[in-house]
Amino acid sequence: MSGGYALTITGYLALVGAVVVLEVLGRHPGSTVPTFSDVATTVAATVPGRIALLGLWWWAGWHFLARSSLPPGWPHG
Repeated sequence: MSGGYALTITGYLALVGAVVVLEVLGRHPGSTVPTFSDVATTVAATVPGRIALLGLWWWAGWHFLARSSLPPGWPHG
């Protein structure tokens, strides 16, 4: 696995980890940290927000679901 690819995966895993930590913190009683649902609801309250969410969902689907090839250097099997 190349160094750039490993760095990218590490970055995405760190991002997912941060979202999970914020979600757990937001679910504590009396917390001022919003949950993911609260943030998504607030963003989706406007048309530009809905367009941004659609674009984000499209980007994630394109990069994580639509690709069918393995990264360079990975074993075939």
